[in-house]
Amino acid sequence: MKSLQTVDLNGKRVLVRCDLDVLDDNGEIKEFFRLSSCVRTINYILENGGFAYICGHIGKTQQPNEKYSTKKLSEFFSQNLKNTNYEILKNLRFDEREEKNDESFAKELAAGKDLYVNESFATSHRDHASITTITKFLPSYLGFHFEEEIENLKYVLDNNHKPLVVIIGGAKIESKKPTIDKFINIADYILVGGKLAFEESLKNNPKIILATDFVETYDIGEESIKKFGEIIFQSKTIFWAGPMGKIDEEKYINGSVQIAELISKSGAYSVVGGGDTLAFLEKYNLTHKFSFISVGGSALLEYLSSGTLIGLEAIRKVNG
Repeated sequence: MKSLQTVDLNGKRVLVRCDLDVLDDNGEIKEFFRLSSCVRTINYILENGGFAYICGHIGKTQQPNEKYSTKKLSEFFSQNLKNTNYEILKNLRFDEREEKNDESFAKELAAGKDLYVNESFATSHRDHASITTITKFLPSYLGFHFEEEIENLKYVLDNNHKPLVVIIGGAKIESKKPTIDKFINIADYILVGGKLAFEESLKNNPKIILATDFVETYDIGEESIKKFGEIIFQSKTIFWAGPMGKIDEEKYINGSVQIAELISKSGAYSVVGGGDTLAFLEKYNLTHKFSFISVGGSALLEYLSSGTLIGLEAIRKVNG
């Protein structure tokens, strides 16, 4: 696949699809990591003479309103971009045609642009107008962070650096089960915390190590942390998705904090991802403890279980 670096960007108008879905229920920015992940790509466009049209969604499809307006991200971009040759487009989900994958909406987005860059790995499992159909109308490329996502997840899946230890937490077995099933075949151990540790379907597999003690059922206990740590320190590669406890309450964060510290001290190549995990790591200043942090949640799990994403395939189809 051709890199954005092969393109002469001077004078080009570039539509950059970013992950802008970072506002909480009060309309306040809840984390900056996903915003930061698109900065290098946008600055590369600006520094090479291009003009960037930054687009993305916030929240669900709804009528235009100030609470979920992309204007709230203006200060971040003004502080982090190299010059002012950019425009932040309105929230894509203020138009219902985005989620309906309406071709007319994709054409409107493409109008007046010279090329398209997908820097939104986290939404590339969605068959939406700004992810898939847009590639019919503009030469299309991956952003730099998106490329790094694929490289790092392939590193985990290729499993050339063993032992490979996978750590899975959170509450939703339906979203995590395909990933667990995938890793059963390639991982040496799968460590399970969070509510998933109570899942009957995960018992009686020698590769799956369930947490066995808990803090009021909302966090893993010291015995489980110790057991997980012994396995973590044997590893060469670690993949972690999903918190170990109910991290929206501070008294239940210890398990997740301790796991982050153990991974950092292990010396293993570590990849961590998931929306809840990402917000937690940024809140407690733990993002620097890992080799790579994925911005994906559902997209991350889908890529790991299927090996691709519909948004990635859309670009592969047009970018030889």
